[in-house]
Amino acid sequence: MQSSSGSKKKKIWLSPSGLSLLSRCPRCFWLQYRRGIRQPEGIQSRLANRFDGVIKAYFDTYRGGDVLPPLVAGQVEGKLEHPFQETYFYHHDDDYGLMGKLDECLVRADGTFTPVDHKTASSDPRTRDLLPAYQTQLDIYAFLLGSNRKKPSGIGHLIYFYPADGADLHEGFQMEVIVKTLDTSTDAAHEKFMEGVAALEGEMPFAADNCPFCLWYDAMTALLEK
Repeated sequence: MQSSSGSKKKKIWLSPSGLSLLSRCPRCFWLQYRRGIRQPEGIQSRLANRFDGVIKAYFDTYRGGDVLPPLVAGQVEGKLEHPFQETYFYHHDDDYGLMGKLDECLVRADGTFTPVDHKTASSDPRTRDLLPAYQTQLDIYAFLLGSNRKKPSGIGHLIYFYPADGADLHEGFQMEVIVKTLDTSTDAAHEKFMEGVAALEGEMPFAADNCPFCLWYDAMTALLEK
């Protein structure tokens, strides 16, 4: 497919975060991929990124060995993938593809692969409902594994890290670790990907009724037109 100017259209790589945006607001999704207009970013803490780096370094110290990191031993099955492949691509056609970056991957005794994603939280995740985007994320990771000749195990793990309460913080800041295991569906992942492709092939869709960014834009437009 070519643009109206005759030059080849740049391939669009969808991602788990991009497809979760499609669920939140089709118009924002379309604007991001078709026009390069992204939702404004608020003030963000770098603490989560720092936690992610520390956790990955901790897991790496056990990679290639016969035991799992003690933080998750007994809660997950398999060994840490060694060597670990972080980034995966699925080439759909010349115009669209899917890519994702895993936090971790486990290889089970039967040779199947289980995607793992680390989550930092402010409190016990068992007290609230699972975010649909997290299910989509693991589904996509399983699909990407399968598309790259790594048979998915049919499950995925979310490993949550959150601060523990305690009166002895002077002895060390303790973290709680909770593992949530979800069934994964490669069919659901492919369906979501194709939904994204279809949205991008059409005209700009309507905004979600509850999208705060589109509501702000519409309110400002109405105000300025007065």
